[in-house]
Amino acid sequence: PAPPPVPPLPTRSKTDPNFSPESRHGGAALAGRSASASAAGLAKRKQDKLPQDCSKCGKRIPTGRHVKVTGKGGGVLCEACWKVMYLPKCRRCDKVIEKSAISSKDGQLKGKYHKDCFNCETCQAPFPDGSFYVFDGKPFCEYHYHAANRSLCAAPDCGRPIEGACTQVHGGERFHSECLRCVARGCEVRLEGEYWEVDGRMLCERHAAREGTLGGEMDGATRATRRQTRMFDM
Repeated sequence: PAPPPVPPLPTRSKTDPNFSPESRHGGAALAGRSASASAAGLAKRKQDKLPQDCSKCGKRIPTGRHVKVTGKGGGVLCEACWKVMYLPKCRRCDKVIEKSAISSKDGQLKGKYHKDCFNCETCQAPFPDGSFYVFDGKPFCEYHYHAANRSLCAAPDCGRPIEGACTQVHGGERFHSECLRCVARGCEVRLEGEYWEVDGRMLCERHAAREGTLGGEMDGATRATRRQTRMFDM
């Protein structure tokens, strides 16, 4: 008998490594869109290189000197307007800080300062060792901090800052505890806990008795009033 017929071999398909579904139907359109996007990008780059107007001040910005603003509104800014809007200002001179700024690590000092502007709020003395005092969020040297804080010793022969034990008298003046003494000439008695006031002068009991009437009034006599002191730490 005759052998069975050999079935025909399947036709081989050729694969194209550059084939994509778009190339079958829309290759030309895709190429057109790509060319259009490239042209738009080129036009935009050319536009960026042209002089533009600042959206803040309206001034013409030299070529390549503008700053783009992203987010709501967009637009471009000149360099000066960008600095004013986005860089910190010195608390002393109110000018923009473009480089390094000085501020306190603990946050007590409010705002930032130029290096040359960072000095005592009262006398403008610099802080060569980097240490300073803060009062009301501003930097001070030791003396003017205590002057602002009402913590300078009120004794005429002292006037130094008080840090530590402090004695406050009836009128609100503050003293180093060792500086509060009877003001009578030659008297060195310390006034601790209480004192006598005669015509605004602070005296010990012995001198108050000589110069006035203790705790009362008499015809022609000056009244001596007993006052209490208040002690606390500054």
